[in-house]
Amino acid sequence: MNRDEVLEAVRRDDTIENVDLSGIDLSGADLSGARFENVILKGADLRGARIIRTGFRNCEFEGANMEGLVLDRALWMKMNLSGVILKSASMVRAVLSGANLAGADLSGADLTRIVADNAVFDQAVMTGANMHKAVLMKASLVGADLSGTNLDKTLFIKADLSGAVLKGAHIFKTFLRDCELAGQDFKKARFVMAQAGGANLAGADFTGADITQSHFMGADLSGAILEGVQGRRAVFNEAKLQKARLAGAAFYQASFDQCDLSQADLSGADLEQARFEKAVCRGTRFIKTRLNYVDFSHADLTAADFTSASLGRAKLHRIIEEATKWDKSDRSAALGTDPDRAESEDWS
Repeated sequence: MNRDEVLEAVRRDDTIENVDLSGIDLSGADLSGARFENVILKGADLRGARIIRTGFRNCEFEGANMEGLVLDRALWMKMNLSGVILKSASMVRAVLSGANLAGADLSGADLTRIVADNAVFDQAVMTGANMHKAVLMKASLVGADLSGTNLDKTLFIKADLSGAVLKGAHIFKTFLRDCELAGQDFKKARFVMAQAGGANLAGADFTGADITQSHFMGADLSGAILEGVQGRRAVFNEAKLQKARLAGAAFYQASFDQCDLSQADLSGADLEQARFEKAVCRGTRFIKTRLNYVDFSHADLTAADFTSASLGRAKLHRIIEEATKWDKSDRSAALGTDPDRAESEDWS
């Protein structure tokens, strides 16, 4: 079929099915209400086409050009959209479950509230796209470029973002539960009120980032760099922070309960009113760290270094302190084991 035959079929309200339309030029065509089933549209030019209530079922669009198209609420489940050009397209509330968009160009596209569970975006270019409230459960974004992307309230669950570029992405109330983010570059990023529980962030670099009120419960941040971060009320309960670098960070009222900070460096950090209950801080450096009103109850401080640390009213209830260094610190201003609490714990 050629262009004229396709448009005639659309006018007759015929279903266009089981044909190969690779490379066809349908630019500017009115395809409103058309039905395409089992059609190959590889490399097709659809720029400027009118696609309203147009149905595509089991179609292949590999390498097709759909730049700037309005595809709001499109139902493109399990379709092959690899290498397609969707630059500046509008796909608000589109359903792309199981679709393959590997290598696609989605730069500047409006992907607000798309549903793309189990979809593949490997090596896709998504720079500057709007992904507000998009849902990407178990999606693969390996090597995708999301730099400058709006990820406000975007939902990623068990998504693979290995090697993805997130530089300059806007992360606010973003859900990154159990995602693969090892080695990511979040330097100076705005990573506010994000939920990254269970995520693999080993070796990630958050230098100078704002992670205010973000949650990293159970996340792997071993070897991560969080130097100079703003982490007011951030939560790291049960997280792995072995050998992490947190020097000079601000963690007012942050929670590190039951996390592993073995050999981590928190020198010069401000941790006033933070919690470290049952935390493992073996060999951890707290040199010149502000620890006023910090709760270290039941923490393992074996070989930890508190040289010149400020410990005013810090709770050291039943800590483990073997070979712990307190040189030049004001430990005398801290609170030791609470006998009434200890009695209650022993009784229970």
